[in-house]
Amino acid sequence: MMMANLVIVLTSVCVADDNAKALALLKGVEQERLKYDCFYIRYEEYRAEEKQTVEQIVDFDKGKIHKEHLPNKFFPGKKSILLEDVVYCTMTYDEPHVAIVPHQSAIASGTGIYDPRMLGLANMMNHEMDVALCLLYKTRSNFSVSRENLEGHSVYVVECYDDERNGFAHWKLYIEEPGFFLIRTIMESQTVRLQIDNDYSNREFLPFPTKTLAKEVEQKDGKAVVICDRRITVKDVQIKESFPPETFTLAGLNPPLNSDIVDYRISRRLGYWDGEKLVDDPVSVSAQELRELMKPPMRGWVPFIGIGIGIGIVLILWGLYLSIRKKMSK
Repeated sequence: MMMANLVIVLTSVCVADDNAKALALLKGVEQERLKYDCFYIRYEEYRAEEKQTVEQIVDFDKGKIHKEHLPNKFFPGKKSILLEDVVYCTMTYDEPHVAIVPHQSAIASGTGIYDPRMLGLANMMNHEMDVALCLLYKTRSNFSVSRENLEGHSVYVVECYDDERNGFAHWKLYIEEPGFFLIRTIMESQTVRLQIDNDYSNREFLPFPTKTLAKEVEQKDGKAVVICDRRITVKDVQIKESFPPETFTLAGLNPPLNSDIVDYRISRRLGYWDGEKLVDDPVSVSAQELRELMKPPMRGWVPFIGIGIGIGIVLILWGLYLSIRKKMSK
């Protein structure tokens, strides 16, 4: 009986020790990812399942997020701003439209806006997630820690098992230390396997990975079906002290002229965007266009330079025409 109690005590001590080691490693990754709270980042995301590449730009300032999905041949692009409990997003129905919606809403979830410090920590992210949630320690316990050789590097492997509610998933997080780089994440359940690999080769981009490969495969009717296959490549990172105040306003969102601005929190249209501010009715020209029209015409010799260049080109072309005509007449 005493021996059995001793085994239980030793097991409890080992589990507690492993949990402490795991928490130290996971929180180390979190601390590195949260090292900067004001930055600009630009990255490409290739979605193999859709065969599409989207370039994205994010201005992040202490939780405020201004994100642009740049336009390409597949879609016209979109912009979103996250400000604590509210999200602004450009949309297109019959007319250009800006929706102001609560943080917890279906429209906000569909904007594709999220804290970019989660890059490489999860395969699918949204604005309601954070780095700690990706690293599991807030929602799971009973971790184990081991050492393993991964592609020539000795890394720590933090493991845990989910309960029945989460499909008995088995998680393995490969962490390189020093640096607290999350190199690989593997999740396996009875039907799904997810693997995320991160490359930190460009140290100028730290704490962000240079490249991330994320692939999720599900077993359906005995066949492996790819649910998600994403490849993210970071193109530029710039650490900032601050952004211009208008970055996180309607002016920073820069909606198309005459976009109607609707606050869905109060089910009310606030007005139309005239290029600078909200107005009650659509305008025929933007404020910027109006200023251009109001500018006085250029004076002095500057306009004559363009005229002179144009005349010179015409004379050269006329000379070439006469030369060719003379040769053909011989």
